[in-house]
Amino acid sequence: MKLRSVLVAFSVGIACQAAVYVYLDQVLFAPTSAFQIGGTNQQEALGFGGEPNGQSYYSYDKRFMATIVEDTISIYEAGKKEAPRRIRLHGRKVSFFEWLPDRDLAILATYGRGGKDNRFGVYLAQYNPLYPDRELDTPIKDAPRDSKIIDVAYSTATNVIYMKLEVAKNRYRIYRTDANYATRRIPVQAENIGRIAVFYDSDTFFYDNLKTGVVYMFDGISCSWREISPVGSKFRLIGIDGQEIYIGELNANGEVIAAYRGRLKKGFAKIATYATPQKFSQITLNSMHEASDKADEADDHS
Repeated sequence: MKLRSVLVAFSVGIACQAAVYVYLDQVLFAPTSAFQIGGTNQQEALGFGGEPNGQSYYSYDKRFMATIVEDTISIYEAGKKEAPRRIRLHGRKVSFFEWLPDRDLAILATYGRGGKDNRFGVYLAQYNPLYPDRELDTPIKDAPRDSKIIDVAYSTATNVIYMKLEVAKNRYRIYRTDANYATRRIPVQAENIGRIAVFYDSDTFFYDNLKTGVVYMFDGISCSWREISPVGSKFRLIGIDGQEIYIGELNANGEVIAAYRGRLKKGFAKIATYATPQKFSQITLNSMHEASDKADEADDHS
């Protein structure tokens, strides 16, 4: 009887270990959906809310996974059995998290009271899981109390980062920081800002004004700006892919009735018309690629 009890206990232990392994391999490290990085951030593309709490994020090569629960970020590495690494948040909450699309580097934003002085602060941080002991935090010195960063646009070639800071309902500010961690507020022609984006290879920033339906570009070197969307209708920024800029034309209900593709100094051309108006959240860069292919094919046959 004792031998049978030992064998039963041993079998149960093996079964539990197998269950844990299956969970880690098939559930914990299995992406539930693909994400897009381009005109919008990973949180929005995955359908997550403004606070990335209770979600999992995967690095571009699926080597690392980050899980965010309350004020803790846990970093798991595929194939490693040791306990996950914890990112120190100093008592603050996470308002934004995203892995870069071309390297194992995460961009995250925190806000709230924390640190030794327990003062309110807003911070943008970079986390490299290959060098976890290096903390690179950029404070937003003049951020109002209870504000938080809810979106980030990163130029991978220039290391320039633009941040969308929510200061109140439908009120936002834009800040810029660079490889030297020089951070400043950018003057913009809007308070109610929608999507933000930046060219991957130049300090050229884009955003839209949800109130007026105008899409703008801002040159971070010269600090010059101009409207780039066509006149006569309301538009929203869909996204950036390389040098291609995609915008959507809106009806009175804020639905997309047409899509346009353009380049700076060359203007925009319509690539799709929607007989049934589409919700803006349903328009993605993938759908813009499909519309572009069809438009190019039609031009070739004309």
